Amino acid sequence: MELRHLRYFVAVAEELHFGRAAHRLNIAASPLSQRIRDIERELGVPLFVRTSRRVILTEEGRLLLEHARQALAALDKGFEAIRVTHRGKSGLIAIGAVAAASYTLVPAVLREFNRAQPEAAIGFTELTSGQQKAALLDRRIDVGFTRGLSASPILAVEPLTSERFCLALPADFPAAQKPDLGLADLADAKFIMFARHMNPELHDWITAACREVGFTPKVAQEGHDVHTILALVAAGLGVAMIAAELQNLKRPGVVYRDLPAGQVREFELSLAWRKRDRSPLVEAFVAAARAVAQKARG
Repeated sequence: MELRHLRYFVAVAEELHFGRAAHRLNIAASPLSQRIRDIERELGVPLFVRTSRRVILTEEGRLLLEHARQALAALDKGFEAIRVTHRGKSGLIAIGAVAAASYTLVPAVLREFNRAQPEAAIGFTELTSGQQKAALLDRRIDVGFTRGLSASPILAVEPLTSERFCLALPADFPAAQKPDLGLADLADAKFIMFARHMNPELHDWITAACREVGFTPKVAQEGHDVHTILALVAAGLGVAMIAAELQNLKRPGVVYRDLPAGQVREFELSLAWRKRDRSPLVEAFVAAARAVAQKARG
């Protein structure tokens, strides 16, 4: 049994719902259900009673949950001690960020952090918000620039700024040159969306923005990252909503259009980190992010 499978079991046992547990773990419900069945086969006992309406822990499941929590807590404590020791020696901080933040806020924060901690080494990875949550919980990154993530007993989430969104259209899209083009004008268009299982917060936010102006977007294709989405837009397969900062990604066959002043859409960008992380580098990075955000707000 792999360690991640034990974490899968704990999530299902605590949620008592495969859909909610899958969302919490940022994986699809079907493979999660299969992994739980694999664990049951390996142990030779049923861990859950499944009905059409609910999921119930068996006595064996409750016993495993008790020991699994203890084992994972001990492992997490050991992993953190190792990482703190390593960071203290190497001066390394691991950072995750959504794509758009890499073009705006992140460079400014990195400059401020580097000014305050010139000897620190920086590891940087572009990750979706869901991937960052998992990476923070698994201690693969120390801080993350994320969207739509909520604070929890484990994670601190602090809003930094708001990202403005714009439209990305095929160059030959009929309404591309309309002077007052708004989101409602795309009611009949096909949309290229971020894959929901990879980025549910952004996917749902864009869907809600369309519904606010009277339609549900017709999703033609999904992409895992903005580069894939823009490639599909350039191919004429649909339109997309992306962070306005990403207009710097010039792509033949794609035109960008800002929404009219009264229809501007913004999504909050936040910094996330583990509440119990007492690393001086993390504290210094949070301070740098706050200083940059405050300066940007004027």
